[in-house]
Amino acid sequence: MATALGLVPRLVFGFRSTVRDNLHYTEDGSFVYPAGHNVVIISNDGKSHRFVSGSPECEGITAIMLSPNKKLLAVAERAEKAVISVYDMQTLKRRKQLLAADVGSKEYVSLSFSPDGKLLLAQGGAPDWNLLLWAWEKSKLASSIRSTNLQGSPVVQATLSPGESGMITVVGTGVLKMFKVVDQVLKPLPLAANRRDTLSFTCQTWLPLASAAEAGGGAAAASADAKGAAAGAPASSDRERQLMGTVDGEILLFEGTEPRATLTVDEGHSVEALAGYSKGFVAGLDGGLVALFDRDEKEYFRRTRTFAIHDHALPVRSLAISITEEQLALSLVGGPAFTLALNNQELMKTDEMNFELLGPGVHTAGVTGLDMCVRRPLVATCSTDHTVRLWNYADRSCDLNKLFAEEAYSVAIHPTGLMVIVGFADKLRLMTVLMDDLKTVKEIAIKGCRDVCFSNGGQYFAAVNGITLSLYNTYTCECIGNLRGHNGKVGVASNSCS
Repeated sequence: MATALGLVPRLVFGFRSTVRDNLHYTEDGSFVYPAGHNVVIISNDGKSHRFVSGSPECEGITAIMLSPNKKLLAVAERAEKAVISVYDMQTLKRRKQLLAADVGSKEYVSLSFSPDGKLLLAQGGAPDWNLLLWAWEKSKLASSIRSTNLQGSPVVQATLSPGESGMITVVGTGVLKMFKVVDQVLKPLPLAANRRDTLSFTCQTWLPLASAAEAGGGAAAASADAKGAAAGAPASSDRERQLMGTVDGEILLFEGTEPRATLTVDEGHSVEALAGYSKGFVAGLDGGLVALFDRDEKEYFRRTRTFAIHDHALPVRSLAISITEEQLALSLVGGPAFTLALNNQELMKTDEMNFELLGPGVHTAGVTGLDMCVRRPLVATCSTDHTVRLWNYADRSCDLNKLFAEEAYSVAIHPTGLMVIVGFADKLRLMTVLMDDLKTVKEIAIKGCRDVCFSNGGQYFAAVNGITLSLYNTYTCECIGNLRGHNGKVGVASNSCS
């Protein structure tokens, strides 16, 4: 019987920043993130890459989540019927595929595992915004409930608490709801009606379980516990604490279903992502800002430092803290990912660039052109983010990144890797590749060239010019011919192997 052959990815350059919770740490400190229609597991040194490829019949990845013990990976994909796949992190083999008719959407927007990893919470997208609870090992839909408000406002996140209470929090635009898992059934919890219903929540996270003294706010917590005990309520040390961020720059602290405090970050900056750890928590803001909060004896938390990601004033999309709590990883909306050493924060100056790029970087917008060098391990790409990049797939690095004043439509790299041709709105430019720059050596009057390619030997190149294909000598840039015959615009030019 013939064995089926197929292509498997060897290396993926890129980052899918539209996915919620798109960055995670594994047990050994590796990073997990989506790129294209794949989930990439990359070692801390960047030398080892493993992949979980998406289903061919699906349209793209919309959410990912690691289980608390880091042994399971859940991947949600957009399709006519939204699908969730659960993988074993050691073997990367799919253990279950979950399909349900009760999703009411083509996608899931958020995933969360229970503390023991046996239940999987999935928040469906528009138009129904249904919340589903899966006993995933049995492929059983245990419970489902509509989680949005009466207006059908968008929901951005739904999470299960790390404790044994079985609490669930759902946040969104004017949406704040809490549920409790009782015998694998979702039960709504009552909340006091106040201005929280009108707030636009952007993110939510649960704080690590700790005693009241460790959780900060010693005097405040003790007072709250005394009042709760008088009313017959459980002490705060028995309640899970959680944080919720808003577009107004506020962070709300809850114990169970009760609000305890409101923290404020820089005015004018919305809170886009939150992550808690033993010393406090981290808030990712728009404008490429990261604020660190420490536990405080008098108050619950106090802000200690704020760092800026230079030249990347984009909203923070996701935050992740390593198991050792020595490193913070973050991703930006439409941008690359960075790391920050948490154990050295006291020595850092807030006006300096303290973040290190995670991986070789990414295009921050759609890729419009791609070409591969014949004699060197190089790939050239151009993008609507106005950059041209040269990627080295042997070293797994980006050798060159050139920013232009206008968008590049197409790119081709010479077989020697020493020249590139880039198509712009006004002209086609032949450039020589320097150590850290691209220098224009010739400009050709072809506007908006959508595709260009070199011949196998590199002595000629062909460029799309409307309904004509123009041929040029590479070294003199003399036009040696025009190929006509198409009735419409030429879309693609390619050389022959002969």
